[in-house]
Amino acid sequence: MIALDNGFEEVVGLVADAQASALRLCAATGFVPVAQGEVDAGAMALLGLGGRRAQEVVIGHPHVARGRIRLISVEGAVAGLNREGGQAWDTGGIFDINLRALPSIEALQRALVAQGFVAHAPITDWDFGPLAVREVVSSDADGLCIALMERVRPPLQGYDGVKGPASFVFNSTQVVPDFDAARRLYRDCLGWLPVQETEGMAAQESGANCMGFPEGLAAQIPMRIGIYHPEGRMEGSVEIIQFGVRGHDFSGQEPPLRGWASLRFPVLDLDDFIERAAAGGCRIIGPLAARWRPHASGMAAAAITPWGARLEAFQSGVKDA
Repeated sequence: MIALDNGFEEVVGLVADAQASALRLCAATGFVPVAQGEVDAGAMALLGLGGRRAQEVVIGHPHVARGRIRLISVEGAVAGLNREGGQAWDTGGIFDINLRALPSIEALQRALVAQGFVAHAPITDWDFGPLAVREVVSSDADGLCIALMERVRPPLQGYDGVKGPASFVFNSTQVVPDFDAARRLYRDCLGWLPVQETEGMAAQESGANCMGFPEGLAAQIPMRIGIYHPEGRMEGSVEIIQFGVRGHDFSGQEPPLRGWASLRFPVLDLDDFIERAAAGGCRIIGPLAARWRPHASGMAAAAITPWGARLEAFQSGVKDA
């Protein structure tokens, strides 16, 4: 059953060719097509593209109904990228989505590279004593950025029934210019619980990091991280990062520019979501009627954060397909 008020259900990406991108991502991750067709007019309005036409393909893990990817290609000339020329530390919009590598990060990364992805840095090993993980971040020509994570120890819990090379999308990252303002939106205004809040440096003492920082500088760059979810779970969670270095800012970029465009949240009370998001400084589109294929029609709204991340909330008529 679709999870209400339980984090994001899917991520929306704008691409040059939705069918071609779906084929590439399915080949790499083991995802399968779930739905396809013309994008609903209400859904286009949530993207600020009222009056435009587009096609979409929804793909997802074959055994998990959440954490799907919705790929949309807008008719007309192919648009540029929403983070054109951007680096991992540049602020604005939605930076990446996270997949767990099951069981091998090397194999999954090779599969992504074969489908046109390029890593920001080599696979990085993080050892925090009782916790050890491996991570790599890669992007494709549409600006879709995917971070792969492999748990080394302790054994990963809660994924026993999740088979294949990759998990469902479980987390998404936003690089923000003001950590405290972003934290206030998610924790204080939306009322989400912290999964994790840490401060440290952007790399290991050796300088090794997965974001592409120069190793000679990375260990000197401070970093704040917060991960938030309505129930404090890392399943449909939002991660915010602020790096202590000034870069480009892409907060003002809008669709139809390509890349990750929005996160979609099923909610019980749309009016409450709108009120809370507005209190956190978000610009609101809606509420309006929209169709969320393969689910039924309902009312929806989009909240655009001050740093340009788009959060789309859907209420009523949303049910499992």
